[in-house]
Amino acid sequence: MDPTRVHITTYGCQMNRLDADLVAEVLRASGAEVVAAPPQANVLLFLTCSVRGHAEDRVFSNIGALGGRKRRRPGLVIGLLGCMAQQFGEEIRRRAPLVDIVCAPGRLAELPDLIARARAGAEATALDPRRRQAGAEAFAALDEALDGVEVRRLLGRPSAREAYVTVMRGCDNFCTYCVVPNVRGPERSRPPHSVLEEVRRLVGQGARRITFLGQAVNQYAAEEDGRRWDLADLVAGAAETPDLARLSFITSHPRAMTERLAAVFRDVPKVVPYLHMPAQSGSDAVLARMNRGYTAGEYEQRVARVRTLRPGIAIESDFIVGFPGETAEDFEATVDLARRVRFAGAFVFKYSPRPGTPAAERYRDDVPAAEKRRRHSRLLALVKEIAREQRSVPSHL
Repeated sequence: MDPTRVHITTYGCQMNRLDADLVAEVLRASGAEVVAAPPQANVLLFLTCSVRGHAEDRVFSNIGALGGRKRRRPGLVIGLLGCMAQQFGEEIRRRAPLVDIVCAPGRLAELPDLIARARAGAEATALDPRRRQAGAEAFAALDEALDGVEVRRLLGRPSAREAYVTVMRGCDNFCTYCVVPNVRGPERSRPPHSVLEEVRRLVGQGARRITFLGQAVNQYAAEEDGRRWDLADLVAGAAETPDLARLSFITSHPRAMTERLAAVFRDVPKVVPYLHMPAQSGSDAVLARMNRGYTAGEYEQRVARVRTLRPGIAIESDFIVGFPGETAEDFEATVDLARRVRFAGAFVFKYSPRPGTPAAERYRDDVPAAEKRRRHSRLLALVKEIAREQRSVPSHL
C-alpha cells in the first residue's frame, strides 16, 4: 500500500484552523505525510463548520464534486471531520456517499487509526454519544494525545510570526441559535501549565504573537496546585514568556467580561489593544430570545469600561439579523447600537435555523429572506463606513 499522503481543507473559525494544524501534527507523528495540494493526496480530509447552513451546503457540494476523481482513483479516502460530523452523524453517508471517514471534533486524535481502517476498506466512524459528559471525556482524550505530540507547526515556516493556542473547548452558554454546545460539548479549560508550556515552545520556534482561542475564551477557569486560574491569570502568566511580543484572545462573551480581565488591557503591556466581543443584537427583546444573558445597556457598559482602561482599543462584534421575531424596531435598535459603540469592524450574519437548537424548535423563522438580505446589507454598510472613518483618523489623535 502507498504511504499515506493527506490534504486537509478547513472551513470556519480560527479554532477550526488551529484544529487543522493539530490534526496535521498528530498525522505526521503517526508517519503520514501532509501535502499542500489535493492532487498529491490519497486521503482528503474536510474539517467542517456547522454554525451556518451555507457552510454545510458548501462542504456537501465540494465533496460531491469529487465523484469523478474517486472513480478514477478507487483507493482515494475522503473524511468529513469536525462539527458537521457530530451534527449529522451517520446521515452524512446518505447525503454524501463518497465519505469514508466520519469523525467528531472531540475524536480527532483517533484519525491515524481511522485512516488506516478506511484505507483497508473497514468502517471508520468516531462520533460522541449525545451526552455532554461523553463530549467532555472525548476532548480530554484529545488534549492528552496532543500534549504528547511535539508542537512543530511553525518549523519550516520562517514567516510565521503568529500562532494560535486553544485554552478551552466546548461551551456552556446555550445561546438558542447555536449548535456548538451540542457538537463540541461542555466547557473544558486546559491546565495552565499545559497552555503556558505550549506558548513557550511556540515562541521558541519563532512566534512573536500568540492568540488564545476559546468559544467563550473569557470563561476560562482552571484549578492547579490549589490555585484558581481565570483568563486574566493565564494572560499574565503567558506575558512573562521571554521574546513574546504580543498577546491577544478571542472570542469574549459580554457576560463574562470581568473587571479583572478588562484590567489586563491596561496592566499587561504585551496585550494587543483589540477585543472581539459579539453583541449579536441591540434589542433587549431579541437578546432575551437568544439567551445571551445581558442587555444592550449592559453591553455598552462593558465596552465603556474597557475603553476607559485602554483608550483607543479596537472593539469588534458579531451580529445576527433576521432572528425570529426581530421587528423593524428591533433592527433599528441594533443599528443604533452600532452607531453608538462605533465598532472597528463586525461580522454580520443572516439568521438560519440550525437543527436541534432551541431557536429552531421554539420560534418560527418569520423574517422574510429578502428582508434579512436588506438588513444584512444595511448593517454591514454602516459598520464598514464607521471602520473607514476610524482608520482615517491619525493614530496620534
